[in-house]
Amino acid sequence: MTTEVDEESYASKGDQTTPLDVCQSCDESDVKDVISDNDSADYSTLVDVFLEENPLDGPLDARLGHYSCKFVTNIPPSSDDNDTSNPRLYFDLGLRHFFAYQHEEAYRFFLACLTLEPDCAFAHGMVALCHCPNYNFRGDAYYESTDHPEEEATIFSEAGENGEDNAVMRRMYPSQQVAAKHAFFAMEKINELKKRHLQANHRTDGSIPHETTKRSSQMISDIEIEILSAISIHASQPGIHPNLAEGTVGRPYADALRRVHERFPEDAEVSYFFAESLMVLNAWNFYEYPTGRPLSKDVEEIECVLERAFQLHPRHAGICHLYVHLSEMSSHPEKALSACQALRTDFPDAGHLIHTPTHIDVLLGDYESCVDYNHHAILADLKIMRRSPDTAGTESFYFGYVVHNFHMLVYGAILGGMESIAMEKAIELNQYLTEDLFINNPDLAIYLESYSALDIHIMVRFGRWKEILQVSFPRYPLLMLFRSASLHYARGLALANTGEIDQAIIEANLYDELRLNPSAEKRILHNNKVSALLAVDAPMLRGEIAYFSGKYDEAFPLLRHAVKLQDGLNYDEPWGKMQPLRHPLGGLLCDQGRYEEAEQVFREDLKLHPKNPWGLAGLIICLEGQLTLAQGSCCSKCSEDEITVAGREMKDILLEVKSLRHALAEQRKSKYADSFDITAPCACCKKML
Repeated sequence: MTTEVDEESYASKGDQTTPLDVCQSCDESDVKDVISDNDSADYSTLVDVFLEENPLDGPLDARLGHYSCKFVTNIPPSSDDNDTSNPRLYFDLGLRHFFAYQHEEAYRFFLACLTLEPDCAFAHGMVALCHCPNYNFRGDAYYESTDHPEEEATIFSEAGENGEDNAVMRRMYPSQQVAAKHAFFAMEKINELKKRHLQANHRTDGSIPHETTKRSSQMISDIEIEILSAISIHASQPGIHPNLAEGTVGRPYADALRRVHERFPEDAEVSYFFAESLMVLNAWNFYEYPTGRPLSKDVEEIECVLERAFQLHPRHAGICHLYVHLSEMSSHPEKALSACQALRTDFPDAGHLIHTPTHIDVLLGDYESCVDYNHHAILADLKIMRRSPDTAGTESFYFGYVVHNFHMLVYGAILGGMESIAMEKAIELNQYLTEDLFINNPDLAIYLESYSALDIHIMVRFGRWKEILQVSFPRYPLLMLFRSASLHYARGLALANTGEIDQAIIEANLYDELRLNPSAEKRILHNNKVSALLAVDAPMLRGEIAYFSGKYDEAFPLLRHAVKLQDGLNYDEPWGKMQPLRHPLGGLLCDQGRYEEAEQVFREDLKLHPKNPWGLAGLIICLEGQLTLAQGSCCSKCSEDEITVAGREMKDILLEVKSLRHALAEQRKSKYADSFDITAPCACCKKML
């Protein structure tokens, strides 16, 4: 996903430009002009004007911690976060936004740093990284959508005959070409600084000053040079074919950073850059389920790097963030809880960092925290949306993270049985994801339209069959493909559950027409294609129609196939489907008295979704149903000790049921629990607690 930003040329703004203006409106050719003509730049004027324009009222007041990267040269350290005359302020703010995954906002702060200190080569490298692949945006999705060859021409172009051709440009973010140019600028600056250093430390006659003579500083550190050299590899081939990117730039970048890490193993930034470079190459594919076996040697190396880095830097935003992502796919996600705590408390305006720990909450069955902290993340992101609408508004790249917070909140609320808060946030999200937004920005539909159906999935989860049948279809079904298909799916379920089988079949046919449309292959919902998600629900819908038609032998194979397809989706957080399909499968098995089969279904569900009230209710129904059958088959003189179910004594099963009921009651104590009473694993089931 790319966003266009209007940027007036720095030269046209004259003395009215401030460092913050530059970070929000300059283009890369202007930065080059500043670099090549720094002697004539009136930086004091820029700073004076900036100070007059309430400097702490804009992005500078973001509460993103106080972290500062110490090894960066040519920008003096500052103990005052309000010292707007110091380029260090802008660099550190850029770095904090970078670790918060607010990359577009971050790169503008790095540009602002460069207006005050053009010799900060590392700021160029960070601009390049802001435009490069990252853990959440890499591979085909990145390389196919960020190749803007027109950028290469405009970066170095001269004004036309009328002198105004480049006064206003349309800038794209992210851009491989911008990344490449800033990586080039960084290497160019390294060479310039080395040359200056050599000249400063040698006499005009070529002799070297005596040891007792004071020499010039190094001007750029070895660690900077090595990191920037690695970044130059990463960004060296704009326009590269996606199939070639890993072998040509991705893997060599990681290899280069490995060498840097071998030399500087305790540095936080080096550890972060190296770990992320390997994680990008193995994104969302770290461990085998359920064994927890690492899927590659890269994963073993990532573990070693992050485990050590986390011990050394337990509150570093970037390292904590990556540590959570690594841990969530491991056999022990709980090991990331201390990293989660740091992210939640140290960076109150970093929406994505507040959100990320909820990946762990869901895996541990803490659905209240999932809802709670995604709510806090949404509030934090609303601040940056208001503050910087061009880098965080609905047409920005970052808005995808905002939407993800809503998605995760609704998912946690659905799984935790919290209907009211789920629907409240789904409706709030749909105020952004309007049909008009996608009409005006059709490219956004590829990534964001699939989030517009959350309200429909909530109604399915809570069995709101009447309400589903009252929902209107979008004006343009193909534009709103996922919402339209989800509505056909929901209508089919509603009609099947209310006995309107013929109408349900019509909806299923319409659903298939939409899901098989070629555009579904191009749409995604985070880590999964929309076509794959819709394929899961096809046998689910047909299975329920068959079930309510009395065709049980046809229904259960279809429902089991839907579960198998759901299990085969790419790892995602939240999971690709809003409702675990083991719930209707297990519930309908219970309705047919097939309790032992259903028990295995719900036990597997509770491994995947610990403590979820739907699975707990289903397992209780299974066990109590088996007990009832066992008691009915025994003579009246049998004692509890003599009654067994599948080899287990009755008293043991009663103890488990008591424990399960307690767990269910504890879940329903959540502050977000409402009047909806979970008495069955699915709204399609007749057997209840």
